[in-house]
Amino acid sequence: PLWRGFGGLALGFGLAGFYLVPAAYEQRWVNIDQALSSGLQPAQNFLYTLINDPEHNLFNWTASNVAILLMVVTGIAALLAKRDGKHTQDAGNTEAAGKPWLALLLLSAAATFLMIRPSAILWSLLPKLRFIQFPWRWMGILAVPYAYFGAAAVVRHRARWIWLIVVIVSVAGAAAFLVRRAWWDSDDIPVLQEAIANGKGFDGTDEYDPAKDDHTNLPTKAPQVQILPAKGAKASPPKAEIRIMRWTAEEKELSVTSPHELRLAVRLLDYPAWRVEVNGRPVIPESPETTAQIILPLAARTQHIRIKFVDTRDRVWGKVISGVAGLAFFMLLLARGAKRVPSDDSRA
Repeated sequence: PLWRGFGGLALGFGLAGFYLVPAAYEQRWVNIDQALSSGLQPAQNFLYTLINDPEHNLFNWTASNVAILLMVVTGIAALLAKRDGKHTQDAGNTEAAGKPWLALLLLSAAATFLMIRPSAILWSLLPKLRFIQFPWRWMGILAVPYAYFGAAAVVRHRARWIWLIVVIVSVAGAAAFLVRRAWWDSDDIPVLQEAIANGKGFDGTDEYDPAKDDHTNLPTKAPQVQILPAKGAKASPPKAEIRIMRWTAEEKELSVTSPHELRLAVRLLDYPAWRVEVNGRPVIPESPETTAQIILPLAARTQHIRIKFVDTRDRVWGKVISGVAGLAFFMLLLARGAKRVPSDDSRA
């Protein structure tokens, strides 16, 4: 079982490699520690924890109530599934069903423990666990045993209709409670959609800013590109003709024509995955001291600029790992299927 467990973990991490490898490597590109600013730390978000923030306390109280309800329903369902499983006529099936029951019971206990304050030492010692931020997010893991035990109780319990009604009432009641207690503005999404459609964009979060960027120093309404005087020049920005051929989330293509040297400020932050080319030649963009905005020094005459978000090595390796894991998974499925097909001798 241990070897199969390690193999399963390796296969699972491998399949998710296209995401996990860049997520781990690219943390050095950004201000990732901002993800643990005040109000976002695990110690401030254990069940029923209070801090000096009324809105935070209200939200945590709501999440805590849902977590307790999920724990209670999962525990009851586990007991019902276990008790009625013992009365199964086929002893072999009972033994086989007991293995996932015990594994999911341990998973339930671990997820429950990580939501309460006594687990604080684990949140401090285990690598990267603190970036989950909110311990109540372990409800997502507890939901797996909840689904298994709930279904098993419905199938096996003699009073299955009573239990089914209890589950439906619990889910519907929790849903109604969450909808009625929600306080977010219903206009948020339409406003966000309009800002994106108009090309204005929206404020990002601090933890995903480039390492040297402070987005509070960026203008709130900047044009896509802006002409600046050449470095060291005290005169006003020179006149220039700008033609934008392409402007998407992952690629920008434009041309700038001017009889004078200039600098071009692009409404874009400089991440290492951006490849910047001027007249087909790669260049390293400049940035102001307090932000990571891309600024390109350009010579006189027409300059063709292309900026594209490319796959860096970490992303390439992540995709390779996922591809190898996917091939291994497919081969395991074929091998498992071959074992199930009976041979001619066994049929005879």
